[in-house]
Amino acid sequence: MLRFLAILLLGPALALGAVKFENDARPLDRTRPGASYADMLERIMPAVVSVRTAEVVPESVLRRFRGRIDPSKVITDSKTGETLVPRGLGSGTIVHPDGYVITNRHVVMLDDERVAQVAFVQLSDGRQLRARVLGVDDGTDVAVLKVAERNLPFARFADSDRARVGDVVFAIGNPLGVGMTVTSGIVSATGRSTQADLAFQDFIQTDAAINQGNSGGPLIDTEGRILGMNTMIRTDGAGGGNIGIGFSIPANLMLSVAHDLANGGKVVRGMIGVQGEDLPPDEIARLSLSRGAARITSAQSSGPAAKAGLRAGDVIVAVDGRPFQSWNDLRLAIARRKPGETVVLSFLREGRGSLAKVTIAERPSGN
Repeated sequence: MLRFLAILLLGPALALGAVKFENDARPLDRTRPGASYADMLERIMPAVVSVRTAEVVPESVLRRFRGRIDPSKVITDSKTGETLVPRGLGSGTIVHPDGYVITNRHVVMLDDERVAQVAFVQLSDGRQLRARVLGVDDGTDVAVLKVAERNLPFARFADSDRARVGDVVFAIGNPLGVGMTVTSGIVSATGRSTQADLAFQDFIQTDAAINQGNSGGPLIDTEGRILGMNTMIRTDGAGGGNIGIGFSIPANLMLSVAHDLANGGKVVRGMIGVQGEDLPPDEIARLSLSRGAARITSAQSSGPAAKAGLRAGDVIVAVDGRPFQSWNDLRLAIARRKPGETVVLSFLREGRGSLAKVTIAERPSGN
């Protein structure tokens, strides 16, 4: 009886035959616009590296604490014989074939605000190279490293002043140590300032996922150029993970800082000797300005601006004919100039327009 029932149950399946699923094995048409960015990413990703810092442990400390130091957290440099304790982890980008790497300052800093004694960069081919920290800038959170290797893959900078809300971007880095990862999104905003204690802020905001370990990695455009450097995120205060609000230092700001760090170890910034404030919207409207402006609140009597005839109350509206949006934008524009350069400031005094030719001075360190 049971055998008869089994035959009855199997009958319909045998009659219908085995189930078949359709398979479309054609390769993806990556030439179709927007279908894939795989080719571009394949070109740029070898220029992105993981950055790990370490601290040298003296032999006297090793002898004193031998048995209490976890061996799994200690490494020995095969070339120098030094004993090292790994500290931080972040990302970076090779920006010159001779081994110059750009990353965040906070990636190479220790908890006591010392620059890490040792840094290693890991390339996409698995090689781990010891690096020197050429310099760090606390005003922008930028650092430049140097490895001895040459003929390395590298990335080029885009003109970040041309970035627009809605541009497609990609964030590349090593989040949470899982390995090199790509996330995508758009430019959400430009010219952002955050609550971070940085003197010079002009962030690109993006919704491309950025997490711990992404710091120092690039934000790139669809042509594989560096548009910014991923630096920080805004969280909900609970989990601390990405919620779609990330901030990247724009390429133009990075480039000027990195050039100084690579060539002299410190950043030289310009100043004109004034303090200022944003012009309120009602005054912008009253003066028929199409964009923002900055009012001088005080001017150093011996400073470049005062020597050029500017004084408190003057409203600066353009630098070399280029308008700007805020006092912060004006500060950034002046800071990027080098001592000895001359700029022409367009300004209003009691509603009347005028020009002042100002020679840039060097901003004191830490100012």
